[in-house]
Amino acid sequence: MTEASRAELRDELLSRIPRWYTPWLHLAFPAIVGLAIAVFALSRIGDLRAWQLALVPLFLVFGNAVEWHAHRGLLHRRTRFIEVLYVRHTPQHHAVYVADDMAIRSARELKLILLPAYGVLAILALTSPITIALVRLGQPNLGALWVASVVGYVLGYEWLHLAYHLPEHSVIGRLRLVRKLRRHHQLHHAPHLMQRWNFNVTVPLWDVVRGTVYRPHPVAPIPRAVRRSP
Repeated sequence: MTEASRAELRDELLSRIPRWYTPWLHLAFPAIVGLAIAVFALSRIGDLRAWQLALVPLFLVFGNAVEWHAHRGLLHRRTRFIEVLYVRHTPQHHAVYVADDMAIRSARELKLILLPAYGVLAILALTSPITIALVRLGQPNLGALWVASVVGYVLGYEWLHLAYHLPEHSVIGRLRLVRKLRRHHQLHHAPHLMQRWNFNVTVPLWDVVRGTVYRPHPVAPIPRAVRRSP
């Protein structure tokens, strides 16, 4: 797709956004609601044990694995009944933002970057069977930690993904950690790489586990014996 056709697609997608859409509300609503739920869940913890707290990293690793599988399996492949996820991601998001042109031009483009505003609530609903199971097993503390971990992971995903799509010269775009993680995501946005490599948007842990970190093959140096002087 040429730069002109990408610009045309961007304009078309932005024209479909309702006039009442407010980018800052889209960004703030999941954060406010999600953090409120997480704080409430944590407030229900009593007599916290060290072994319970030690399970939080495992919850986050599980989230990293789910992120990888959802990105690879749902966002890059057509799936019956939820094909809209694929359409919004691959033919639209990846068509507008390519590896060498990742930055948004206006705040209204948050609609093309962020999860739907109800995303945090939807993911909490999908993971609620685990919460319920932990509570029924007599581990309400683990249930609360699970809810807080889910919220924290989803918001981390949202904010990091947005950071990668901000202009590189912006205050956030210049941060060292953002630059490093953005490079991983930029490679995923190369059209010839996106179906196979760099599916983690947050920390590329599961990309390492599954061997899907793209590492360009270095060009081998020409041996001195065969070099020729001009």
